[in-house]
Amino acid sequence: MRILNLCETAKGGVGIYQRHVAALSSRGFEVHHLVPDSDADFLGADLRLETFRRKSRGLGAIREMLSRFESLLESLDPDVVFFHSTFALAALARMRMRGDRRPAIYCPHSWAIATCGRYDPKRPVVRLIEGRLAGLADRILCVSQNDRDIAQRLGYRGTFSVIENAAPEPNPNAVDTLFADDPDNLQLLFIGRLDRQKGFDILFDAMRYTARDDLRLHVVGDEVRHDGSTIWMSRRAIPVGWIGQDEIDSWYRSADALIVPSRWEGLPLVVPEALRNGTPVIVARRSGMEKLITPGVSGEVFDLDRESLATCLHDLDKARLRAMRPAARAAYEDRFTIDRMLDQLATMIRDVAAK
Repeated sequence: MRILNLCETAKGGVGIYQRHVAALSSRGFEVHHLVPDSDADFLGADLRLETFRRKSRGLGAIREMLSRFESLLESLDPDVVFFHSTFALAALARMRMRGDRRPAIYCPHSWAIATCGRYDPKRPVVRLIEGRLAGLADRILCVSQNDRDIAQRLGYRGTFSVIENAAPEPNPNAVDTLFADDPDNLQLLFIGRLDRQKGFDILFDAMRYTARDDLRLHVVGDEVRHDGSTIWMSRRAIPVGWIGQDEIDSWYRSADALIVPSRWEGLPLVVPEALRNGTPVIVARRSGMEKLITPGVSGEVFDLDRESLATCLHDLDKARLRAMRPAARAAYEDRFTIDRMLDQLATMIRDVAAK
């Protein structure tokens, strides 16, 4: 069975998800991916990649995406099309408008409505467009129960499945010695885009507000959407840039904890990635993320504001975090293994294709 995945952007979590979906080849699927040419290097050369031209996000990039997508529908003739994130809905709508009824799956990777405040004038428009277009898919795949709850509360159309994000086993060559020359300081990790969604501005502000000189925040990632405030790094916040998947486990394994201060999420892949390395996770009480860990056992939880996060940072203890590592690894094995996710995905795709 041939699957075509479509992404308007493929850096960060959505890109990593493409690598996970590609592993469906072990379940008898032929998996292809249409992504921006600017993101192809992030995914690696071992995937069946097709690209469209994109210098920046906008209408021009969407037109290029639609043109390349329509060409691939003819040349590849996929059995199932898998649309990822909000802007891919444009391609789903175009496919249906042209009378193409082949099986389609849509995964929001966190609903766009989550970006709108309660009184945001865009909120009714986003709700209408997203809620109706998503229903054009034969199945809506939510990567967390929270995403499904949002859709059902808002009356979004469609048939829903929940398959939680997962992560493969870590790189067996990963090391835990990246910070061996700085053993006394608390080594914290942030991984992701430096945009508003990921909440790095709140974390950075809390770091400055915390009266601890032994905190070291290693910032793995960069700007993608350019919708956040410009942030100047300091001695305690160390920019790293994007790290390849062959190296990322060494960063998790060497850190005392991962911090996830996101304003909204589906189920951030950094959580199972950290847990697979036995790294405790400190998450914001947003989007159901607090249900991904057990406070005081596999991580900690904070309210998403500067004062609460600063208090959480102030109370962190290196020895206590180290003692959490076995429980963090056990949480991965119990809930977030890639085999569980792939088995569920394969069953869902075959079910959609059969209808």
